[in-house]
Amino acid sequence: MLTKKHILFLVPDGVGIKNYLYSNIISHLKNDCEITIWSPLPRDAFDNVKELHNIDFGYKNISFSPENIKTRLYREATTYARLKHNSLLENNPTILTNWRSPSYSFKVKILYKCAEVLGHFVYKNYQKILNLEEKSRNSISKALINQYVKDLEALKPTSMFITHQRVAGLMPICLAAKQLSVKTTTAIFSWDNLPKARLSVKTDDYLVWSEWMKDEMKAYYPEISEENVKLVGTPQFEFYLDENRITLRKEFAKRHDLDLNKKWICFSGDDFITSPHDELFLRDVLQSLYDMKDTVQVIFRRCPVDFSSRYDKTLNKYKDFVIAIDPIWNAESETGWVGYFPKYDDINLQVNLVYHCCMVLNLGSTMAHDFTTHNKPCLYLNYNPSQNSDWSTDIIYNFQHFRSMIGLDAVGWINNKEAIKEVVLKTLKDSREVTPDKIEWMKKVVLHPVDKSSIKIAKAIV
Repeated sequence: MLTKKHILFLVPDGVGIKNYLYSNIISHLKNDCEITIWSPLPRDAFDNVKELHNIDFGYKNISFSPENIKTRLYREATTYARLKHNSLLENNPTILTNWRSPSYSFKVKILYKCAEVLGHFVYKNYQKILNLEEKSRNSISKALINQYVKDLEALKPTSMFITHQRVAGLMPICLAAKQLSVKTTTAIFSWDNLPKARLSVKTDDYLVWSEWMKDEMKAYYPEISEENVKLVGTPQFEFYLDENRITLRKEFAKRHDLDLNKKWICFSGDDFITSPHDELFLRDVLQSLYDMKDTVQVIFRRCPVDFSSRYDKTLNKYKDFVIAIDPIWNAESETGWVGYFPKYDDINLQVNLVYHCCMVLNLGSTMAHDFTTHNKPCLYLNYNPSQNSDWSTDIIYNFQHFRSMIGLDAVGWINNKEAIKEVVLKTLKDSREVTPDKIEWMKKVVLHPVDKSSIKIAKAIV
């Protein structure tokens, strides 16, 4: 009798639950594999996963030990060096905007300044960058690694899957797994992560969305063998193809107090770092479209990790025109991002927003691809609503991942406030004229067909 495989899922935050544990990946694994989850999230964050897939699984709450000063210094220096290296490689200075020195501690400020000096010294020599990275790994506490070795020996997993690669605290677990010859795999979280030097763990295999990302891996991490970079797509777009998730328009309108006789336009919010003036964009959109309120209604969906009050004034002023439908996430957290996690109902909510809205407006969001799954247009806001010398849309839309759009009319561009109504009206009249290449762009960014990603990922993990 064959022994079941044992898959250890490392889930560092809530986004991994939505994109991976709520998808069909576990459905493809559960009959042949035992599953265990390690996460800093509480056990009840996974209740919906258990109910959805009708499975039981092992669970362990883990916390990430603070890095010692040498480990962090070398790691941050490597990050800075990679950003400078990638910026030079691509002739794209916006890559360097991903270096953000924190301002909350004098000691940390000093550490980051030292990291900059050290990173600047090596960035032109890739082998020196690798040497610095190796120093970071070699300086990780041996006692911490050995503790994880003991934990893994007791658990006996046959393979380990990390739902995203950005958390440095997972590296000791990866080193422990390597000692025990446990296969490790990580997913690259998003289409914009690789140029940003956010590969914080070293694993056996890496899962990417597309050929575009596979080429990026070859460019930015040439030491990783091509056979260890698996082209699998991403499961987050599969949800939109499930017709069973769709609620009748009449029911959706009643549930959210929407006017059934109007066309619905979605404004999707960004996080504060990406769009620090997002509330001004929302204000401009509502002001510009307000005289269309007899035929149009705006739905506002905020970024799931931004429950700030910055939109409140505008939402209250235009409450007869805009309906806020908040993400269904657990937001009761004192630990920031780690404590946020989605409820399963949020998937159906987002699917129905895409299905029932006629378009989406935002600042450079991946929601453009979500709407493309139903052949709906996205309009990108492309002007500066505030005089802020540290931020501009010129920087945002020159980010490396937007080069995938070169030569394509994939989104509609709103280049000033005065153009909002004009572009929206033009899109309502014929969206194909405004965004003829949106599907081609998505195919460049995400492996098609998108409904095969879960099974490809499941096979790659095993």
